[in-house]
Amino acid sequence: MSGPLTANVPGLGPGIGSTEGELWPGLRGLADALRGRRDTPPPPDPSATRVEIHRQPLRFALDWQQEIVALHRRHPTLTPAFKEELEAMGLLSRCVFLSSHDGGPLRFRYIGEPTRAYFGDAWARQQLGKPHVEDPYAEYAQAIDKQYVEAIEGGVPIYNRLILIEHGAPVIYTHMLLGWSVDRGGRRALLACVDFKR
Repeated sequence: MSGPLTANVPGLGPGIGSTEGELWPGLRGLADALRGRRDTPPPPDPSATRVEIHRQPLRFALDWQQEIVALHRRHPTLTPAFKEELEAMGLLSRCVFLSSHDGGPLRFRYIGEPTRAYFGDAWARQQLGKPHVEDPYAEYAQAIDKQYVEAIEGGVPIYNRLILIEHGAPVIYTHMLLGWSVDRGGRRALLACVDFKR
């Protein structure tokens, strides 16, 4: 695998990432550690993938997802301290992080191991820095966008059980969605805590 797993976040400025506008600059070291992939199955076919989304009570979430919810409650404003605590808990690698600025679309900034393992490293490299609604899995991206907007605008965690269906073979996973409206300038952020059922 080549290339970083994180993307620059223009416009977020100091206080969130570095003064150069890069969000979570320490993730580059994590990216290097995660290189050297194992043999993985081919990624799913975008044109044959459908999704079903089922809202679940938060109490059904896995323990590690509940830990991130508690962390989110301690950090109603997104700051570097949130990222530092998430890393210290050893849970960052299970997540996907998206952000936007100036009212633009949410863009992939970090893609963790479970999502990369399912969709593939080539997909992850292609998607970093791009709006998530431009995903080749178009039906999935449109369905999931509604969930992302709800988590950001509502300011409360959302826990879903999702069923991805490709060629009749379902893949089940859960995600805990945690959102922030960073300021009135249209900057938003979302963390998806992902667990694929094996």
